[in-house]
Parts: sequence; C-alpha cells; structure tokens
Amino acid sequence: MPSAQSAAKLEREKKLKAVLTFASTLTKRIDAGNDTALIGDLQAQIRSLPLQASSAVTAKQDELDKLGTELWNQATRLRRNDESGADSQSKDATANKPRVLPFLRAYAFLLLDLAGGLGPKGKQRKSCIRLIKVALKAARVCIEKDELGIAMKVLERAAEYEEVLSKRNEGENERDVELADGLRVQYFAVRTTLSWRNNRMDLAEHMFMKCKKLGKGFNPTTTEQLADLLYEIGKAALVKRDYEVAVRWLERAYDVLEEQGLDMLSPEIGELRLSIMQSIVKAYVGTKTADTQEKAWQMMKLMETDFGDKMIVSLLKIELLSEAQSIDTAEFYNVLLRMIRTVVLNDTNFKTIMHHIHKLKDHSSVTACKALEDLIDIRLFREENQSWIEKAVITRIWIGTNSSFSENVREEMQELFDTVEQNSKMRLSAPATHAAQTLLWKRVEAASSQEQHNVAEAWCRMCLHAIFEKAGAQNKAKVVRKIIQCALARQDYEAAREVHAKMPESGRNEPVTRYLMYKAGLRGGDEQFAAECLDHVCRSSAKDATLLYACVMEAQSAGDKRQAICALEKVLEKYEHSAPAEIHLPALLRSTARMLVSELTKDGGIDTSVLGQICNVFEGACAQAKVFRTRPSTPAKELFTAVEIEWFSKNAYNIALKYCAEMPPGLLVRLLSCCAELIKLLRDKTRPNANSDLCLRLVFCEFLAACAYTTLARAEDNTEQSIHHYLEARKHSQEFRRAAAEGIDKLGGTSQADIVSKHFQVVKLELEAALKLQKWDELDELFDQCWKYKSSDHYETLADLVLVIHACIVKAGLDVKYRTKVLSVLEKIINLTCRQPGRDITKLARWLRCLFSLSLEHDEKVSLKCIEQVTHIAATQQSTFCPITTISDLDTPPPSSDPAKAGDAADSADDCIKELECYPKTELEWLASTVFNRAIDYYLQENDDATKRWADQAFIVAQWIDDGGATRDNLMARFANLKLGEQSAEQAG
Repeated sequence: MPSAQSAAKLEREKKLKAVLTFASTLTKRIDAGNDTALIGDLQAQIRSLPLQASSAVTAKQDELDKLGTELWNQATRLRRNDESGADSQSKDATANKPRVLPFLRAYAFLLLDLAGGLGPKGKQRKSCIRLIKVALKAARVCIEKDELGIAMKVLERAAEYEEVLSKRNEGENERDVELADGLRVQYFAVRTTLSWRNNRMDLAEHMFMKCKKLGKGFNPTTTEQLADLLYEIGKAALVKRDYEVAVRWLERAYDVLEEQGLDMLSPEIGELRLSIMQSIVKAYVGTKTADTQEKAWQMMKLMETDFGDKMIVSLLKIELLSEAQSIDTAEFYNVLLRMIRTVVLNDTNFKTIMHHIHKLKDHSSVTACKALEDLIDIRLFREENQSWIEKAVITRIWIGTNSSFSENVREEMQELFDTVEQNSKMRLSAPATHAAQTLLWKRVEAASSQEQHNVAEAWCRMCLHAIFEKAGAQNKAKVVRKIIQCALARQDYEAAREVHAKMPESGRNEPVTRYLMYKAGLRGGDEQFAAECLDHVCRSSAKDATLLYACVMEAQSAGDKRQAICALEKVLEKYEHSAPAEIHLPALLRSTARMLVSELTKDGGIDTSVLGQICNVFEGACAQAKVFRTRPSTPAKELFTAVEIEWFSKNAYNIALKYCAEMPPGLLVRLLSCCAELIKLLRDKTRPNANSDLCLRLVFCEFLAACAYTTLARAEDNTEQSIHHYLEARKHSQEFRRAAAEGIDKLGGTSQADIVSKHFQVVKLELEAALKLQKWDELDELFDQCWKYKSSDHYETLADLVLVIHACIVKAGLDVKYRTKVLSVLEKIINLTCRQPGRDITKLARWLRCLFSLSLEHDEKVSLKCIEQVTHIAATQQSTFCPITTISDLDTPPPSSDPAKAGDAADSADDCIKELECYPKTELEWLASTVFNRAIDYYLQENDDATKRWADQAFIVAQWIDDGGATRDNLMARFANLKLGEQSAEQAG
C-alpha cells in the first residue's frame, strides 16, 4: 500500500490539476455566456483556494500566474464592455456577465496569489506590491457587488502582503517606502469599507485609526479615495438619521481633504467637497443643538464663499432658514432672488424655485408674490417658455386670490396681466386660462355672496383680460352673464343692456343669457324686449323648460301677470301641455288658467287672444287627463284625480256660460268641447249620485256647442267649411239628445223643462243641418224627435223650418214621399197648436194657408182638411153658426154641405179653446177666393162633381167672413151663372 505521505501528495496534485483544468476552460465558458452553472462553479473553486504549498504548486507557478493574469485581463474586458455596452451577445448572456465579474476577479487574484506566494525572498516584496494592488481591486469590486464574504477572503490573503510591506528593508529608497505606505493606507481603507458594509462600526473605527497613523502616506489619489469612502459612510448614517455618527464620519472626510492641499487634488474633488460640506450642514441641523446650529451656519458661510453660485448652496441656506423658529423672509427672498438670477433654468430648477416660493408663501404672501413677479420679469420673459410663464402666473393668481394681504390686490394683478401681455408674444393656453379663471372666479363668487356686486364685476372683468383670449366662447359668455347679474343686482338695467349688446352673437342669444336679459327687460319696463328674450328662451331650450319656469317666477315676482302668462304659455307649448316629473302638471295648468282668466276682460270687453290661450290650457288639460287615464298608476301618483278634473270641467263650463254671448263662436265651441270631454272623464270617476249635476252640465255644453256650430255654419261663406260646421252641429246635437235621454229622468221640474225646451231647439238645429247636408233620409227620425217631448213654445220656428225644408225638397226634385212627410209634420204642428191655449191665430191661419197651398196640387184631401179646420176654427172663434144658403137652394143646386157635417169633419180640432181673437178676415177672403177658383178650374174641366164640391167649400169659408155675407153672396151669384151639365150635353149633341 502507498504510504500516507504519498496519498496526500497525490491528493494535492489532483486538486492542483482540477484548478488548472477549471482555470484553463473558464475563459471559453465565460465567452459562451450561457453557462448557468458558472457562478456556482466559481464559488466552489474560490472556497477551495488557496492550496497547500507543495512542490507541485511550485512547479506549476508560471502556469498559474499565466492563467491568473489571463483571467484578470478578461475580467477587465468584461467590465469595460459592460460600461460601454459593446457586448453583442443575447440579453440573457449579457446580463449574466456582470454577475460573474466579482467572482472572476477574486478567482484570478487567488490564482495569482497561489502562483506568487512561494518566490525567492529577493522578489517577495515586489511580488507583494503587485499582489496587494490586485487584491485591493478585487475586494473593491466584490464590495461594490455586495459579495462581502468573498471580499473578506481576498482581504485576508492581502493581510499577509500588508504585513510584509509594513516591514522596512535596509537600503530601501524613499519612493518605495511611500508606495508601500500608500498601499497599506488603501488596504486599511478597504477594510474600513468592508467593516462598515458588515455593520461592524467598531472594526471600521479601528481600521480608520490605522489609516490615520499612516497619514503621511496619503497621496492625492489615496486622499480622494479615503475622503470618498468616509463621505459614503457619513452619508449612509445621515440617511438613517444617525446624526452623531454622520457628523463624525463626515467631519473626518472633510478633514482628510482639508489636510491635503486642495491644489494638489484633482479638479473634480470640488464636487465631493461640496457634497461633504452639504451633508455636514444637514447632519448639524439634524442634531438640533445650539452648538451644532452655529457650526452649521459657519459651514454655510464657507460654502457661500467657495460655492456661492451653486444652486445647491442656495437651497441648503433656504433649508437652514426654514429650520429657524422665526423665518427671516427677507433673507429667504434674497436667496431666491440669487437663484433666479444665477441658476441655469431647466424644468427641474424651475420646479425647485417654484417649490420654495410656495414655502415662502406660507410665511409671507407679499414676499412670495414679489419673488414670483421677479421670476416672471427677470427670467421667464427672456426664456420664452410658455409653460413656465403660465405656471408662474397661475401661482401668482392663486396666492393673490387666496390672501387678503393687500387692499390693492386687483390693481397689482391687473398690472401683472398687463406686463405679461406686453412682454410675452403668446397668450395663455386654454388649460392655463381655465385654471386662472377658475381661481379668479372664486373671488367673484365670494364677492357676490357678500353682495359686493361692484367688486364682483371688477373680478369678472379681470377674467376677460386679453391674456385669457383662449378662454372659449362658453366661458367668456359665462363671465359676461355674471357681469349682467351684478348689474341686475344693482338695478342698473341700462348697464346690463350695454354689456349684453357687446357680447358675441352666440353668447348673446344663449338661453341663460336671454333669461337674464328677460329679467332686465321686465324690471326695466321694456315689455317688447322682455317678450323678445322670452321668445329666444323658448326657442333655444329644447325640451327643458327650467328657464321658462324661471321666467314665470320672475314675472310673478315683478307683478307682471301678462308676462307670467306668456311664460307659462311657452312652458306648456314646450312640453306640449305636459310637464317633467318634478312638476305637478294640474297645478301648473290651473295657475295658468287663473292668470289668464284674470286678464280675460279688458276695457269692458273680452280679449280674444287671452280667450284663445285659455282654450289652449283647457285643451291641454283634457288631452293630458286622457293620457293619464290610460297609464297604470297608484292613487298616490295619480295626477288627474276626480277633484282635478272637476275643477277644469267646472271652470271651463263657467267661463263658457258667462261669456257665451260675447265670445266668438269658434272659441266657444273649443271651450265647450273641452268641458264635455272632461265631464265624460269625470263620470267614470265619480259616484252615481253625482251624475245628475254632470248630466245637466254635459247637456248644456252640447246644446251651446250645437248652437255655436250652427252660427258658424250660417256665417261661413266657404261651402266646404260651412258643411264641416254643420257636421259638427249635427254631432253635438246627437250627443245632446243622447245625454238628455240618459239623464232627464234624474232632473227636477225646472231643469227637466229646460232640457225639453232645449231638446226641441236642438232638433230644429239638427233638421237645419240635415237640410244643408242633404241628409233626406234622416228627416223622418228627426221629425219623430220633434214630438218626443211636449214643447208648444217652439212650433212657430219649426213650422217655418218645415216650410223651408219643403221648398228645398221640391227644388231638389225628390220623391213625393219626402214632400208628404214634410206636409204631415206641418199638419201636426197645426193640430197641436190648435190645442194650445194662447195660440197666435194669425200664425195659425198662415200655416193653414201654406199647408193648403202646398198640398192643393199634391193631395186635395189635405187641402180639404185645411178648409174644414179653417171653418171650424172660424166658427169656434165666433161661438155660433150662421145659417148657410147652400147650392141646393139655387136653381141648379149642387150637393149641400151641412155646417154640422163640416164640424164632424174637423174632429181633429174639437179640443180648440174659444178665444176672443177672430180668424183673420184677409185669410178667410183669400181662402174663399182660392177655393172658388179651384171650383171654376174643375168647371172648365167639365168635372161637375168636383166643381160642386169645391164651390160648396168656398161658400162655407165665405160665410165666416165678417162682411155681412157679401163675399158669400157674390160667390154664390157667380156660381149660379154657371151652366152645369149644359156644356157636356151640347158636346154630346
């Protein structure tokens, strides 16, 4: 078996071989860039190093040195490529390479350390210098990449080299000593950094103290590196608000720089020094002791002396000023002014200045405004950056409108706006204008709420400054409307008119603007202008009548009923006599109707235009009541209740009844039609015991409507329109008869009598309509309606109408049945009239004459009945029968007519009451003559029987003529001269 020594040797050789193999392949693996196991393998290799000293290692010293050097150079290239972004590999491979860097540096150093640790003694010090440099670089990279464990391993190996360098060799020149000391300082500085990063501040203090002992060894580079390290440690403590620790390390950083001549350091060290001083001041301020506050101001003065033109210095001074219990606003302003004058303006610096102006505003608005004005005037106009100017102006407006520090705030702001207008080629953008006007508007509203209308108007006029040219038409119109409101509040209506006249047309005719001017016209007494504005509001308000309602309220408030009526009317027109959900429509309609009725009469007469508006209101109410009837609704939501419908129906009825004699028929029928429809709706909602009153009203409405339409028809020259009116008259007549038939039994005596009377009149009107419309077949039914109820008072007009109808029938050449029916009606009128007390004998005689004449050629039986009635009436009037000389007493006597028989023939008149008035003599004379002439006509026709019959009737009529029998005798004498029978005998011979 091999000895233990041999086995150990083999193991060492095996490990060395593994190191060499791994190192030789590492470059390719790194270049490949996609080896995910690379970092793990490197970490394992680093943990295995350094190897135990052996002859095998010594034998491979050059190879190890070569591999270590190659890997170190590769690490350098990786870092450069990473910084320049020159690597062309994939993103994943490129992203992996920077992670390899600290491990590669450490591994390369450990290879070099393995190679150089066993050299001849003469080369040992030189090798240590080389290796400690490599170690420090590798450690810094590891610390930078937060690989602190590996950094510690590297520094542990570097500790051996530091120990070697700490020993002086005889004959060593001063230059080599300084180099060695410089490297030792860097070593302790890196050890200080590592201890700080490991939160071992005690160890960091220890390492820094070792640095201090080597102070003579600080060259400019070492000084800068150490100062930077100490600054980072102090800054980290400052971030953690560990102010005492921060002060200690920052003062050390400051002292390290100050101990070294500043002229010996690089130009860039000034920025580090400024940062150190700034952080020291902040740390002093953080400790909050009087001593440190004093030190802070002393350091601040040094900074102003050395870096007075730096913005960071000004900001730090502002911060110091802000920490004081009582801020020196003047000094604060001076610092800001220095910043405004000196700094290079960019977005960041502009925002910084604005931020501190905001802070200054919290302590002195006046000073803040002055700083803003200086910024705008001194820098921003020159920079010509519109965005900056807008922000500064808006901030100035914001401070001015939210403070009451100055009585002349408006004047100062006006001056600012004028300055901006004069010095800037641009106008404020639309968003900036909106923001500015929003701020100014708050002052407008505040002044208005305090009723400071002049002040409010002044702020409004500022909103219209030329720099706000891009405000937009709507915003400008809104501001002008506010000015108008201010004028109205001051009751300066002329001023309001002037402002309105200067508005652009688009804004001038907007509904809201016109509403305000409606108020101006109303309050100023210009009704024409108010009406014009109201018309604009109506036409421009779409379906929203809110402004129209406002006009109504305004007119009512001003006590102008006429204007209120106009506004209400336009509201109803806009909604088509409906209303939005939040408005109680019946109440709106009732209000309108009441106001209209109050204006109905003017100078003792009716205003027909108002009456037309009243009709519109009631028609709208009727239409909407019908609409709501069809909608499902709970009682709580029902608008047109029975009470509401009752109100509209009664008022329409009362207005029609009160003014029916004065109002035009066309308007009357509109009102009556509404009333009738409302009553019909009401009947569906009310209890049965209330129907008698409704029936009476409905009947009267239909009666008046029929009369009115007939009046319109008679007066109309246009035939087509006249026919339309007659059709309406007929319709309402039929409605009247239907309603009367349904309710007449429920009415009392006088009401019932009135309905009967009106029924007869309506039938006559319907007859007239049928005549004009040539509805001949309807005459029978209408004539039957004449006798439905007893009404003797209207037979005269009916008789006249019957005579007219007969004439029209004859003229139209209609069938004889129509004439027969008409004459039968006239005959019935005569019979009924005979039975009535107080009859007019003259009219009766005329009707008999007409009936006789009309039926003479048509139906002799009717004519003979007329003769019998006349003689019976005449005999009854005289209360006695005079002896008659009949034809039988003559030489050639005709058949006689016994007066008693004549009386029997007049059975239809047996109920006639004797009156004092006698039958008209002229009528009897005419009838006797006409009847006798009829006999002569038959004589000429050689009809002896007819001649005798008619001559006999003539004698009977003539005997009642009050002339002592002269007429009778004359006729009889004339008849005696006739040769009855001879004429025919001669012809036969």
